[in-house]
Amino acid sequence: MTDEMSAVLAGLTPTVVPVDGADPELIAIGERYWAMAGFHPELGTPVWCEKTADIDTLGWGVPLYVITAGGVRAVVDHTCPECQQQLSLTSRTALADLAKGERPVCVECTESLTSALQTLNDPKRKAKREAARARAAEQQALDTAAAAWRHAQREAMEDRYQLTFSETVPRASVREMVTALALLRYAPSTTPISAIGSWLDPLHPAQRETVRLLGALVRAGLIRIHPTTSVTAMEWEPASFQAALAAADGDPDSVHLSPQLTSQFFPLDSCFYAPFATSAGTGAQHLDTVLSERLAPQRLTAGQHNDLLALTQECIAEEALRYFTYRLEDLNLPAVTENHIERLREAAYKVARHRPLGEIYNLVWRSTRAAAESAQKNPRAPRVNISTHAVNQFETHALRAVTEPAWPIKAFGEVTGCGLSAMTRTLFYTVLDLQPLETSFCDIEQGLPQPASDPEPPVSETGVQPDEAGVPDDDDELAFFIRWLHTYPGSWDPEAVFRCLDDLEQTAAGMEYDVEQRVARRAVAHLKLLHERLAVVLDPRQAALAVVAATDLLQHPVTGRDPESMRPIGAVVRQRLVETVLQTMPEASADE
Repeated sequence: MTDEMSAVLAGLTPTVVPVDGADPELIAIGERYWAMAGFHPELGTPVWCEKTADIDTLGWGVPLYVITAGGVRAVVDHTCPECQQQLSLTSRTALADLAKGERPVCVECTESLTSALQTLNDPKRKAKREAARARAAEQQALDTAAAAWRHAQREAMEDRYQLTFSETVPRASVREMVTALALLRYAPSTTPISAIGSWLDPLHPAQRETVRLLGALVRAGLIRIHPTTSVTAMEWEPASFQAALAAADGDPDSVHLSPQLTSQFFPLDSCFYAPFATSAGTGAQHLDTVLSERLAPQRLTAGQHNDLLALTQECIAEEALRYFTYRLEDLNLPAVTENHIERLREAAYKVARHRPLGEIYNLVWRSTRAAAESAQKNPRAPRVNISTHAVNQFETHALRAVTEPAWPIKAFGEVTGCGLSAMTRTLFYTVLDLQPLETSFCDIEQGLPQPASDPEPPVSETGVQPDEAGVPDDDDELAFFIRWLHTYPGSWDPEAVFRCLDDLEQTAAGMEYDVEQRVARRAVAHLKLLHERLAVVLDPRQAALAVVAATDLLQHPVTGRDPESMRPIGAVVRQRLVETVLQTMPEASADE
């Protein structure tokens, strides 16, 4: 480049002048746009500090050169060929043209640019932009507060559910032990156990029971919630950030960032670990070993044998019901209506005591096939009636299977797409060492070894002298009943108390007295809340005893079918709880 050319180009370096009253953002963008590093030494073209693609327009919504002209003027020592005023460059291209010897016009003489500037500076457009800015600032404040809320939730989770380990595995019912063992044996990983709701073959044949069983395992102390559990798997107070924001009248800065964990959680979305030995991995191994030893049939007491048989019937029946649902879906038939579900369940549980699962699969297949054939013959019939027909068919086949033991039924093998649940596999393959599809309830009942003796608990554990346990207190039957249950913990199932409370809360029906639904459910809700608070520090049996004892505090009067008879709602609920507990006892214990 010659000295003469250098002198010419030096006069082309623009001077950036802000436009009066322009938005500071426009001025800043314009200054970045016109920032020059000089001219190319050989080509003589302008060299810019930044590429136009790297300059953020901050959402102004028009081309960059228009935004620049709205904020600044880049003037050079030349005149506009049209207005003869000092030349203001319209863009970087105009400067390049000027360096080539061309004569571009100024900003004010470029009609398309002035029209675009009018649009840019329109007051209505400006008001919309300011409103959008305000919304963006408000959203940013909300996002910041929500992030702080999530961080506070995570800290609360880590504080409440710290990893703790012990050597002692607490006592639990047969049902709980089988559930825990199945959880350990069939979980993809035990460090931690997660995503239980997404297992291809479920933990329990009925998903609703999976939820209850996981809660029972946590209450029993066999598993604990892992601190890596998602905060969305827990219930909080306030329930969500939106609830906390509403309580703060919508002001993010006034939100109290102190979410509190409740005792409720969503088991299928939670992560768990075995809180034994020294780590989650060794804890799972230790728990597996202990449960395998405790579940050996020769080590189970008479009461536990009864629990084992009850679980066997439950697994067989629920697997059959699960296959029934699977068949209806496979045949594009609707689900069984609520008013027929109980009939279906009764039939399944009845036949489960007499026939193996493979034969019951056959009955389910026959029933649903007959329903599908009926649908083809009667295409105008409501589809829901076809599903009811399947229930009727199964009920008939189940009764015949029960009443005609000699009726030959070809046993099915395992159904592809409807594999056995983890609990069924654990019960038959691990605990009983039998084939689940070929072994009946009666075969298991006859093949169980002699039950182990149920040792009397020492005085140090019961707090009751041996001669006191059998002496009833005429003035307080409730105290005697609780003392008896405490003295013989192996003779009853505490989980029955919690299941009874769940049933009462859902239906509040079937009680001897025709109580008002609202009163009964409120009373049961109080008892469930008491149990949830005690379950953190007490074992399941102690918590169940506390719930039974607390029924005496519920004194709201209710009227039975006899208008002159009135009893406290607590007495009505207690009667149901006592009946439920007695049903879980061996026959000799219940009579006693």
